Amino acid sequence: MAIIPKIKCLAFDLGRVLFDFDYNIALDKIKNKAIIPQDKVIEELFYRDFAADFERGLITDYDFYLKFKKAFSPSLGYSEFIDAWCDIFSPKEEVIDLVRRLKAAYPVYLISNINELHFDYLKSKYSSVFSLFDGLILSYKVKSIKPENGIYEELKKVSGENYENIVYIDDREDLISQARNLNLQCIKFTGSEKLIVELNLFNVAIPKTKETSQ
Repeated sequence: MAIIPKIKCLAFDLGRVLFDFDYNIALDKIKNKAIIPQDKVIEELFYRDFAADFERGLITDYDFYLKFKKAFSPSLGYSEFIDAWCDIFSPKEEVIDLVRRLKAAYPVYLISNINELHFDYLKSKYSSVFSLFDGLILSYKVKSIKPENGIYEELKKVSGENYENIVYIDDREDLISQARNLNLQCIKFTGSEKLIVELNLFNVAIPKTKETSQ
């Protein structure tokens, strides 16, 4: 029988775990100025790492705008770009509520491949969500993106815990796979109800809300 390690903290991904996002919302706003089809832009963003240097914090927001403009939309203004690029998120309230409950019993951390524009936008709009976390490990700040070891090492440093005592939750199998190689305890996120089931398998105690405990 496998020995279940003692879980001491939890680390959540942001995109598609805490917040849904849809780049088609952004592209719809600038479709009249785009020079290539939307599906090609999505392919560049998701599968060809177009924004990787931005997420690593290696280029400024304005430099990324110029890169985006040159590749996809030569007549796009900077303010138009900011509005389109950032306004693509919607909170997953059931997961955020789960984080709020878990925080009563465990340190919780956010570990995300994210660029500065997206983070600043989300932090300004959803400050109460980010205040739930005991630490934020953001790719653009630590100059490393998942699945590189550096960003996970920062999680280990900030949390003060060994990998085997951390549950890491992400929606991407490729990132989960690399994290498992480091001995992180991993859950692939497919929905809040399944996440609760899998947390129970790690003996993670989930405090009840005030409403359900009365």
